[in-house]
Amino acid sequence: MARIHPTAMVDPRAELADDVEIGPYVVIDGEVRLGCGCVVGPFCRLEGPTVIAEGNRFTSHCSIGAPPQDLSYKGEPTRLEIGPGNWFREFVTVHRGTTKGGGVTRIGGYGLFMAGAHVAHDCQVGNHVIFANGGTLAGHVEVGDYATIGAFSAVHQFCRVGPYAFLGGFTVATKDCLPFMRTVGSRPARCFGPNTIGLERKGFAPERREALKKAWRILHNPKLTTTEAVAKIAAELGDQPDVALLLEFIRSSQRGVILARG
Repeated sequence: MARIHPTAMVDPRAELADDVEIGPYVVIDGEVRLGCGCVVGPFCRLEGPTVIAEGNRFTSHCSIGAPPQDLSYKGEPTRLEIGPGNWFREFVTVHRGTTKGGGVTRIGGYGLFMAGAHVAHDCQVGNHVIFANGGTLAGHVEVGDYATIGAFSAVHQFCRVGPYAFLGGFTVATKDCLPFMRTVGSRPARCFGPNTIGLERKGFAPERREALKKAWRILHNPKLTTTEAVAKIAAELGDQPDVALLLEFIRSSQRGVILARG
C-alpha cells in the first residue's frame, strides 16, 4: 500500500502503485497515475490527466501537470506523459499540452531536471536529457535524446534541440540547435562545432567524432551555400549514421538552424 503522509491531499481519482511514497503537504489533484517506486517530496503539486511511469523522483515544491500557460486554452482534456526514472529537483514545472499541439506534453525517461527547470505545453522531450538550473522550454519545443540544456538557457517556441546537443548556460535559442553540437550565446546564439568531450564521454568512437568534425567544416566552407554544403556532406559522408542524422535535421528544419555565424 502506498505510503501517504497524513498532511498530503490525494484525489480519489488518482492511481498510486503500492510502493509509492507521498511526502508532507503534497497535493495530487485529478487523474494522476504514479508508477512503481515513485517518490513525491514535500509541497509538490501533481495535476491530471497525468501518467508518470515507474521510478520517478520529485524532490520538493514541483508543479507537475498544471494547465498550459496558453491564452487559447479553454480547459480541454489534455494530458502529460512522463517516462521512467527521471529526477525532478526543487521547483521544476511541467505543463500539460494544448489541442493545438496534439494535446500531450511528453517527457522520456532517465532525465535530470535541476532546480527551477521548466517544460512548457506540448513539448516533446527525449530520454537521458539534462536540464541545468533554470533551463526553460517554451511551448511545442522538441528535445532529442541525451541533449543538455544549460543553466538559465531558453528555447523559443516550436524550435528543436537535436540529439546529443549541448546548450551552454544563458543561451537563447530562437532557431533549431544542431545535434551533436555546442550552441552558446544569445541574439544571436552561435554554434561552436561538435561537443567532442561530451561525445567521447557518451562512448562515441574516434571515427564517429571525426566524421562529425568533417561535416562541420564542410558546412562552414565560405565558398558554399548551406544547400551546397549539405549536398557535399551527403556525397562524402552520408553513409555515416551520425552525419545522416545531422543532414536530416538540417533538411527538416522549419525555423532554420543555428550555425557559427548565428
